[in-house]
Amino acid sequence: MASFINIRNRLWDNAQYKFSIVFCSLYVVLFSFRSLNSKILLYIFISILLSIGIAGIGYVFNDYIDYEDDKKNKKQNLFIQFSKFQGIILIFIFLVLSVFPWFLLPFDRFSLLLIITEFLLFIIYALPPIRLKERGLAGVITDALYAQVIPCILATYTYSKIGEKTSFYTSFIWIYISWLIILGCRNIINHQIQDYHNDINTNTQTFVTKHGIIKSKRWVLYLLIPIEFLLFLLLVFYLPGTQHLLFLLFLIYVIAYIIIQKIKNKNFIFKDTNELVSFFNQKILNEFYEIHLPIFLLCYFSLLKPFFLWILILNLLMFMPIYIEYIKGFMQKYLK
Repeated sequence: MASFINIRNRLWDNAQYKFSIVFCSLYVVLFSFRSLNSKILLYIFISILLSIGIAGIGYVFNDYIDYEDDKKNKKQNLFIQFSKFQGIILIFIFLVLSVFPWFLLPFDRFSLLLIITEFLLFIIYALPPIRLKERGLAGVITDALYAQVIPCILATYTYSKIGEKTSFYTSFIWIYISWLIILGCRNIINHQIQDYHNDINTNTQTFVTKHGIIKSKRWVLYLLIPIEFLLFLLLVFYLPGTQHLLFLLFLIYVIAYIIIQKIKNKNFIFKDTNELVSFFNQKILNEFYEIHLPIFLLCYFSLLKPFFLWILILNLLMFMPIYIEYIKGFMQKYLK
């Protein structure tokens, strides 16, 4: 049982920012619907299961390919923790969760193309001899595509087929996709920075092992974060139906966090690259996407369409462990 709980925690912790962004995308699409009914809650619940299934398959596949490296680095790995029978059962569960929702969700040839592309990217990213994970920038972009871009496009496309004539401006869609790509690249480079010593130990040639930690952090701080920040500002400024309110809330959030950080740490100044990368990655960007964005969206949408209160409750239940940990951490750090 402890092993299954550990797997659940690993899967959820690794995927929480992806899940939050996928579901925020769905909420925006749902807000464009003329009317909402209880069937939408069923669709969201099914989408939760589907997200777990697809993320689980990617997780299992990567663990299988990285088995020897993880064993050498003494990292957690499905095929180290479980017996062969338990592993087969878990794989079967993820496959079921990835397939059966499509009997209830809208599905067409474009949906199939996106799903095939998603699993093809899983394979060529991790599996030799192609193994794009060790192909520098190509690996970074590939991870961004299968971790962020395709799941979000698949989700929004599926839900647009549920509603009647749901559409967005082409320029808005391209801002959205560009933001997802940059966001995905930033997150995988940060993940590779964290895994740098393990990758060196196993001679895994990632983008970060090729360019080094210092140069990679500068890429993140001086290129990816500014571009992502500006794209997100554009995205929330033009977000349909929000009257630029989310744009203002995000700016207030950024300014407030910088002030809080300065009060808490009088030595905090925009000079230390390591501190800045960590601050913008964890506090300004990912924390806002994971914690605040879903709540802001759903609270605002609920004021205009009361049915969103039910979706808000479902979102709180779905991400409750994340919110509890965030509140505990915030209180311990800033309210001592």
